[in-house]
Amino acid sequence: MKTTLWLSMIIALRFLGLFIVLPMLAVYALEQNGSTPFLVGLAVGGYAITQVFFQYPLGKLSDKIGRKKIIVIGLLIFFIGSIICAMSDNIYMLIAGRLLQGAGAISSAITAMISDFTKESERAKAMAVMGGSIAMSFIVSMVAGPMIGGYFGIEILFEITAVLAIGAILIMLFKIPQDNKIEHIFENESNLMSIIKNKELFRMNVTMFFHSATMTVAFLVIPLTLISIFTWQKSELWMAYLPSIAAGFIFMGIAAVLGEKHDKTKQVFIASIILSIVSFAMFAMASSASYFIAGMVVFFIGFMMLEPLLQSTTTKIAKIHERGAALGVFNTVQFLGVFVGGLFGGYLLDGGDITKLGFIMSAVSVFWLFWVIGMKNPLRAKFLFLNLNEVSGKYKELLKNKNGVVDFYRNATENTLIIKLDPSKCDEKEIENYLKTK
Repeated sequence: MKTTLWLSMIIALRFLGLFIVLPMLAVYALEQNGSTPFLVGLAVGGYAITQVFFQYPLGKLSDKIGRKKIIVIGLLIFFIGSIICAMSDNIYMLIAGRLLQGAGAISSAITAMISDFTKESERAKAMAVMGGSIAMSFIVSMVAGPMIGGYFGIEILFEITAVLAIGAILIMLFKIPQDNKIEHIFENESNLMSIIKNKELFRMNVTMFFHSATMTVAFLVIPLTLISIFTWQKSELWMAYLPSIAAGFIFMGIAAVLGEKHDKTKQVFIASIILSIVSFAMFAMASSASYFIAGMVVFFIGFMMLEPLLQSTTTKIAKIHERGAALGVFNTVQFLGVFVGGLFGGYLLDGGDITKLGFIMSAVSVFWLFWVIGMKNPLRAKFLFLNLNEVSGKYKELLKNKNGVVDFYRNATENTLIIKLDPSKCDEKEIENYLKTK
């Protein structure tokens, strides 16, 4: 958990750097030489585009050369992109900086590293810590960004982002232990098609797409509605976000317990999507700010209930040798959802009809609900940890076709054989005796 906290701090610093510029980014882009509305949109969304292209290759590369190296390289790229944005005097230089920021796509490598250092039974808690750190970054950014940018100039926000990237690199170098040297011995090297063809991973990827797309639409609708319809000031928006995210935090913890301790992952997914349906319907029918904010609370409860379980469930489905690559695909789909959600939400908002948007998004969430109903609860596996000196030297051949063995790998750092078991088909003692007597 100590390593998880440090890794969560790294990703929190990175997201803080991204979020802190968002409230002022469009204004900054409009002030650049040569700017047009389309190019301003590209400057805002360009980060997500390069995230889409780089998440999978960097995630897969982290499986080969190590998570730590990839994370440091990604943070350096993010730092360079931030400096370019701070120094830009034309829209094309700003776009180039934003594209570079996105190219430092380390989310899948960090998530995979957290899963490498945590037991599967503790992974949802670790993911909740990571999700909570990102949410806190968002809260701080929504308050600090407009205040700092308005007083000192918007370019200083990118300079702060660069400093935060350096801080994250120092934490990675001096506080995070070396990667566990893991040798997977169950299957051949992972490939993109094997991940795409995995039905359960595909279901999780589509779920993540909807999760991200609805989030982006919500973040379009919420500030515009509060400001344009209910005449709130920009400086007052935090008063609506804070209680909504606080409620989401509470239910995020409850969801993690239900999913991990009580095998209710599928039920949590269904409940979360139902709340999404209800929240968008409330947005559509809101006739007062208080009713609209109630819809916000419902949305954030549903949204944050999924946060600790989405990536945790994906890591349970993926085998150890493909975890980084699988999370790379997963995070690619996440940012694709952000990009599509932004385009779709912007298109629906073009006519200024919040009611139409709310009901359409409710219908989209109904479709999402039917998609999730077909999912399976992830296997509640057990793990057996054995000293390699105490097992048969033929353990690879013995375990490959053993009934009940889901996955196994060797941790060379600790000279340990880790075996993932289906407890309905075999137990730890049976496998232990099997390996020691052969």
